[in-house]
Amino acid sequence: MKYKKILLVVFSVAVLALMAACNSNSIAQGGIRQYYIAAEEVMWDYAPTGQDLMDGGPIPEPYNGNTKWKKLRYIEYTDGTFQTRKPQPEWLGILGPIIRAEVGDTIIVHFLNRTNRELSIHPHGVRYDKDNEGARYNPAGAGASVPPGGSFTYTWLADEQSAPGPSDPNSIVWWYHSHVDTTNDIYAGLLGPIIITRKGMANPDGSPKDVDREFVTMFMIFNEADGEERGLMHSINGYIFGNLPGLVMNSGEKVRWYVLGMGNEIDLHTPHWHGKTVLYEGRKTDVIELLPGSMVTVDMLADNPGTWQFHCHVADHMDAGMMAKYTIE
Repeated sequence: MKYKKILLVVFSVAVLALMAACNSNSIAQGGIRQYYIAAEEVMWDYAPTGQDLMDGGPIPEPYNGNTKWKKLRYIEYTDGTFQTRKPQPEWLGILGPIIRAEVGDTIIVHFLNRTNRELSIHPHGVRYDKDNEGARYNPAGAGASVPPGGSFTYTWLADEQSAPGPSDPNSIVWWYHSHVDTTNDIYAGLLGPIIITRKGMANPDGSPKDVDREFVTMFMIFNEADGEERGLMHSINGYIFGNLPGLVMNSGEKVRWYVLGMGNEIDLHTPHWHGKTVLYEGRKTDVIELLPGSMVTVDMLADNPGTWQFHCHVADHMDAGMMAKYTIE
């Protein structure tokens, strides 16, 4: 009887080890991509040059003198000490870092809340369990709300359901944002992009092999003054009146644009590229449509050198400075 019990214990341990190995292998079929992201308070300037760079001259009223506001941002760091910031392209503006994965990869996000309010990170598109949903409502998972000074490690899977579809480009964009006091968290500035690349089409850093350059642009009206016009920042990546820097590419490059929309019912946007068309859902166009929460991916062949306007085509939004420039060199 004694030996039977020992054999039973040994057998049970072996079965548990095998199950753990199988679960581990199911997670590790792709790579593991780790990110270290903190939420921090910053002073943000929607027009750091102090100028209307589209038409020249100062920022028009009522926005002139009202372009600096306290914001919250997702900031990426190089490791778990959260001491050294990881550089990001200047054109990302107020957006958090790009979280990348190839289909099959596991995404691990180490989140540190350095603000004075409860926050989270909720992803769109990728697969997660309840504890890693990052959204506070009943019932809530463990990562639904991270207290001030607290931390949580989110684990998500870039599975086939988050992959580009049959008619999509080889990479597509999804949102992530805080989902505790959701509306206020988003307006505070806690948003960022997730880019998922088709299996076998990713470079080592997760970027797609079939393009030369990528840009992410977000069209959103930030409400900074309880609806007063002076605080309605009609921005692209948190910049107004042409102040968004860095949208520069070389002639002949294939450029992938990830275009995002977020906000309220006034955030009905129609991004328009001057000088070029883009390929969108199998058709050529130079204007696309965005509703709040939208996620759109389009491709452009940059073969018309010059500096061109890129703006929302809604009349009120143009008047309020929802404009930028891009350059093909």
